[in-house]
Amino acid sequence: MKRLAAVFLGLLVVSSMVAADPLYKWVDAQGNVHYSDKPQPGAKKIALPKASTFTPPAAAMPPSGSDARRRPDSSDSNQPAEAGYTGISISTPANQDTVWNTDTVTVSVAVAPGLESGDSVTITLDGHTQTVQGTSATFSGLDRGPHTVTAEVGGIKANPVTFYIQKTSIKKPPTH
Repeated sequence: MKRLAAVFLGLLVVSSMVAADPLYKWVDAQGNVHYSDKPQPGAKKIALPKASTFTPPAAAMPPSGSDARRRPDSSDSNQPAEAGYTGISISTPANQDTVWNTDTVTVSVAVAPGLESGDSVTITLDGHTQTVQGTSATFSGLDRGPHTVTAEVGGIKANPVTFYIQKTSIKKPPTH
C-alpha cells in the first residue's frame, strides 16, 4: 500500500510540475503527510523547480562540397572506405535514468558528423548485441534492475550508460 501511495504521490508531483499548478503539503492529526493542488487548512505551498530540459548541440556538418569520409579511388579498390566519424554517444536512455513499468527499452545514439547511408551502428545492452542501419535499437524482455548499454560506429565507442528498470509491485495478501 505504501508503494502504491508513493507512486501516486510521484504522479501527482509530476503532473503538478507539468501543469505548473501550485502544490500544497500538510500533515494531518495522525502525522500523515499529504499533497494536493488545492490549499488545505495549515497547508504550505511548495515551490517546485522548473522542469529540466536539454537541447542537444547541432550535429556538425561537413563543409559544402567536401566529403567527411575517405573513399577508395580506383587504385585503392581493395581497401574499404575509412569512416570519418568523430564521436558517438548514447542519447537515450540517459546515464542513471530510471525507466518505469516496462520490459522494453529503445536505445538511441547520436553519431557525429552523422551516420552515412549504408553504415551500421552496433548497440550492446547487457551483452546482447544488435547491429542496425540506423541510430536506434529496441531491446525486449528486460528485468527490473540495472542495465548497461554501449555503442560503436567506425571503431569509435560511446561511453557506457547505466540505467535502471523499476516496476510497480502490488503486495498480495498471504494465502492461508
